[in-house]
Amino acid sequence: MDFKKIDRVSMSEEIVEYLKNEILSRKLKSGQRLPAEESLAESMGVGRGTVREALKVLIHMGLVERKRNGTFVTEGKMKPDVEFRLDEYRDLVEIIEVRKVIEPALAGFAAKRADKKTIDKIALELDEMKNGTKNVEDFILHDSRFHDFIFEASGNTILEDFIKSFKDLMMKNQAVVLMERYSNIMPKSLDFHEKIYKAISIGDEHLAFSYMYEHIVDVEKEFKIIIEGE
Repeated sequence: MDFKKIDRVSMSEEIVEYLKNEILSRKLKSGQRLPAEESLAESMGVGRGTVREALKVLIHMGLVERKRNGTFVTEGKMKPDVEFRLDEYRDLVEIIEVRKVIEPALAGFAAKRADKKTIDKIALELDEMKNGTKNVEDFILHDSRFHDFIFEASGNTILEDFIKSFKDLMMKNQAVVLMERYSNIMPKSLDFHEKIYKAISIGDEHLAFSYMYEHIVDVEKEFKIIIEGE
């Protein structure tokens, strides 16, 4: 296979990250022999010493191992992919934990405080989600707006500002889950959003809290499936 050119003579960390991703994505297969250090360095456009240092780190991580006849992607002894995928998605794991704590409360507040104008905005985004099921990008956009209007309807500006400060991470989380598990999660997501909207529209804060919590827990379950590669 062709190896990526490293633009600047660098930091072995850059090579570690690149090769780690190649292994975890299985572009480099379990048991596959890597090119010799000199050949690998030439292919990547870096010095041999830089490659040697990077390989030492990968050996320590358990991703590659030295044998008498070369360096190989670890077979059998490699740490489970889930450990590395969990590290890769650490920020998204944590944002789900934040969402489980804050969003149910905001939904409950919205049920208690939302005016008709804001409830209509939530309803509109729900309709757009239903109409956009064939386009995942549109679905993600209106899903995000649905939640934004619930935050607005909560009437708690401190919690609203706090949760919106993680807006990029939240959208990344939604995108990862929906892109990877769209056919599985989209029908469930619509059902949860419908229940959350109805609870808010009738002013039932306990139902709104409960449905929002169940929704985020379901997102968490789907995300764990992605991490575990099932």
